Parts: sequence; structure tokens; C-alpha cells
Amino acid sequence: MPLYGVILLDLFIIYFLFGNNIRNVLQTPSMRRRSRLRSLEKACGNIVLRNEDLMTPAQLESYRKAMAELAAARRNPDVAEHQKCIDKYQSDHDGIRHFSLPGNLWMREHVEMFVVALGVAFGLRALFIQPFKIPTGSMQPTLYGIHFVEAGQRPSSAFISRFFSYLNYSRRNMTVEIEEKGNLNVDSIRAVKSWPLFARSQLEVGGRTYTLPGSPDTVMRILADSFARSGRRSLAFEKGDTLLNGYLELGDHLFVNRVSLCFREPRRGDVMVFVTDGLKTANGQSLGGRFYIKRLAGLPGDELMIRNHKLYVKEPGAADFRQLDGTDDHGFDWVHSCTGDYHGYAHMPGSLHLRHNEDSFTVPAGHYFMLGDNSENSLDSRYWGCVPRRNLVGTAGMVWWPFTRRWGRVNATPPLPEPTPPSRPALLPSGQPVPEPLAAP
Repeated sequence: MPLYGVILLDLFIIYFLFGNNIRNVLQTPSMRRRSRLRSLEKACGNIVLRNEDLMTPAQLESYRKAMAELAAARRNPDVAEHQKCIDKYQSDHDGIRHFSLPGNLWMREHVEMFVVALGVAFGLRALFIQPFKIPTGSMQPTLYGIHFVEAGQRPSSAFISRFFSYLNYSRRNMTVEIEEKGNLNVDSIRAVKSWPLFARSQLEVGGRTYTLPGSPDTVMRILADSFARSGRRSLAFEKGDTLLNGYLELGDHLFVNRVSLCFREPRRGDVMVFVTDGLKTANGQSLGGRFYIKRLAGLPGDELMIRNHKLYVKEPGAADFRQLDGTDDHGFDWVHSCTGDYHGYAHMPGSLHLRHNEDSFTVPAGHYFMLGDNSENSLDSRYWGCVPRRNLVGTAGMVWWPFTRRWGRVNATPPLPEPTPPSRPALLPSGQPVPEPLAAP
């Protein structure tokens, strides 16, 4: 999302949360009186709306007369009339308060609004669109799961900065500077009491305890990734060393279009959400998590092959393989480009299918072959086979939060131009790496 869009959205949220207080501070005494008259008029209208069938004709006429009088006073430029009318209807008058609701009226109205909104949301979720949170990094950089972002300088600890950093970019400060020499105690990583949706964990270094955002599994994974990137092998730290310095980002939150598959068949390149019911790994274990998101790479009857980091298909009835490209979906071109954190398609040890340059797989009828865009770190159809048609939930629609460059329609943000070559070699049938000149993407 452009910066001006983020700023406008922030202003809207501030107004939504604190608009009444802001108006009260900025209003002149005359404006406050008119606002009070409008509130009284609205209160009378709500009482009539709720209790019209219980009112006698005389009571109903009293309320309607009061509404007309309040509206006329609000339009009258005479300030004295404003206050006179307010004083008149802020106390019992001519039975006007006789059918008024209890003092917790505001709570009843908010509960009713919440119940209606919840009903509409669940209806939309069941029939049209479903909110979905990216759980892992298997689709990076098309879509991001929970991940750590290094900061060039220490993130600000000021409340306003942290509030808007989370509101706009889902960021929580994740910075630890070692206060006492010692070893990182991996076994000490544990969850601590926290607010719902704001998990926190603790760990120990040299007998000192540090609190970090995220679940223990998230903290452990981030530490492992950080150690791998830095090449660090020792768990020993000196006083003043930095264990982590950056942000925990909560991943992309998106809407899934559940209706699209009612009107068309899945297409190659669709970013698809599906349930993992019935899917098992080679050792017979069920997949972790019920919902997965991958790119649909193979349709029923397709024969697929990964050759030198690129994905090829032989469609039913075709004589030869062809490389998947932008004519199928621009996502394939992006993965093949090996730029902007795309690394091409990988042969992975331990996978069942597409293990080397000559290994092909034919998609059975009624099934679909799914691949993650982050092919070197994706548990996908190479490991557990194809997804049956009944498991498909819908296509990824739009990222609604956070407001990063991926905000908006899914699969619409091209990669950044920096080269990111594959880190794993293409393999020959013997299991040996393909010679470098041949393996170049």
C-alpha cells in the first residue's frame, strides 16, 4: 500500500476510535449545544422505533412532538433557545421519559450491533469469502508467514511508534541485548502468560531471563534461521552481544474467494487454499495444520518435471514437455526468474516426486499437484502427493493486512530486481549435482 494510503487509513482509525473526544475538544460551545440537541432527538427516535407498538397514541404523539421541537431548536440561531430546549428535555417532561430504556442502553445497542455484525461475518465466511492467515514461509515472497525482519538500528520502544508499527505492518519489537555473559539455554524457551493473539516467550542466557514476542516454536525457528544466516555455531554470548535486533512480523492475512470454484475449474498458477484431510507424508503421518496454501502447478492428466530449477509440463495428448511460463500464469515466470527471493524450483532430498532432472510425475484424474513458490522450503505435493478436488477451498483473493507492498490482490506484486540464485543444486538421476553451466536457470 502506498504511504499516503497508510496515513489516510491511520487517520480513519484514529477518528473511529477517538472521534467523539476529538470533536468535543474542537467544538465551540454553540456546536456542543447543537450536538446535544441532535443526540436528544436521536434518543427520542430510537425509543419510538423500539417501543412504538407498546405506546399509547398520546405517548407516541408526545415523542414525535419532542423530536420536532428539538429539530427546530437545533436549526434556530438563537443560543438561548438551544439551552432552553436542552434543559427542558434532559429531565422528565410530559411523559417523554416514560418509555425510555434502562441506563445501560448503550451496552444493549453495542451488543446488538456486535451480534448482527458477527452473523453477517459468519454468513460471508461460509458462503463467499473466508479470512485466512499465512502460517508458514512456503509461499515467500508471494505471500509471507510469520517471520523475523532484521533492523538496521534498534527499534523504537515508544508506545506510539510500537502501536503504529503493529497497526500498519503487524510488527512487534524483537530485540535482545545480552546483559550477562553465558550460554543460551535452548531448553529454557517457554511460553509465558500473555494477552490473546499476542503470544510471548521467555529464554535464558547466562542466568538472565529475556521476554520475546511469539510462541516458543516461533522463537526457536527464528533463532535457528538467525544462526544459519550469520554462520554462528556457538551458543556462548558475551555481555553486550546482540542476540536479535528487529521485528517479528505476523504474516499476510488474506481473504479466500470460496465462490470462484463454483463457476470455473481450477487453473494452473492459481494460488489455492485447501484442507489437508486425508493427505499423509511418506511415513504415514498427517500434515501439520488443516489449511494449506500453495500454487496449483498440475491439472489432472498433466505430466510434470523439474529440470534445472524450472518446471515443465506435458499436457494430456501433447508429444513433448514445455516450460510453464507467463502464458499459464506470471507466477511461474517470477519463480523461474530467480530474483527478489525467488529461487526457482528445487529437487529435494526425501521427497517422493520430481527428485531429479529425469523424474516425472503424472497427476491422476480428479487431483491437483501443488507447489510452494519458496520451493527450497516448502512441504508440498513433492512430499505427499496430489490434492483431491473435494479438498479445495478457494482461490486467494486479496491481502487485507498488513499494509506492505503485497497489500491488495494476491499474486500481483512482481519480484524485486535483486538476483537470488538457487541455493540447492539441480540433481541428476544418480543424485549428483548437474554441472554448473547446465544448471544455470
